[in-house]
Amino acid sequence: MQKWTLGKIKKDLKSLKKLGWIKSNRKHNTGIGKTLEDHLKIKENNIALPDFGVMELKSQRISTISMMTLFTKSPEGITNSEIRKHFGYPDKEFPKIKILHQTISGGKRNGMGFQATIDEKHGKLLILKKGKLLGHYSLAFLKKKATEKIGNGLILVRAETKNMRGHEYFHYKDAFILKEIDPTKFLAHSKYDIRLGVYHSGKNAGKPHDHGSAFRLTEKSLPLLFKIHKQIL
Repeated sequence: MQKWTLGKIKKDLKSLKKLGWIKSNRKHNTGIGKTLEDHLKIKENNIALPDFGVMELKSQRISTISMMTLFTKSPEGITNSEIRKHFGYPDKEFPKIKILHQTISGGKRNGMGFQATIDEKHGKLLILKKGKLLGHYSLAFLKKKATEKIGNGLILVRAETKNMRGHEYFHYKDAFILKEIDPTKFLAHSKYDIRLGVYHSGKNAGKPHDHGSAFRLTEKSLPLLFKIHKQIL
């Protein structure tokens, strides 16, 4: 594992920014990370940084609209089958099968009365239906799953992108140190999806298709999940 100082990272990132547009060293989505690592002469993306511990180097296109799924799991206190049974509605093609497609954005109550809220006293994120408790997730569980997915310490470097003559180019513009995920910020910056459907084709046509309940967020909102948010470029 490479050991860096904050001063060295700042210096190298500043020099990288001054280079302006840089041709990608690799095609497709991973080019932004590969090009960054090559120019910083980093052999692995885990960096030991004094006062911050082990940090993962991560790159991101500033214009990204991509969504990431943090995890898929039904809430505690109720199963997906029970959710389907009590709150679902008949599928148009297979009316004997109940389906439920719902999205809760920012925790706000949606058209069918589903919403989410944080109970910090008991360390839970509550899923509600018209004000009544449907199920919950522990905040400790949310932090654990988010840490498994995106890490608990990141050096996030963002770049503008453009394409010329079939090649992608990057201009690395800013960078942040992100540390310690705060699960209480999930609601404001994520979407909670309930996707309980039915197979419409194939050998399972007419049978329930359980996509489950999932927390999703835009990659652009990733920095907002951390308690420590320090800009270094």
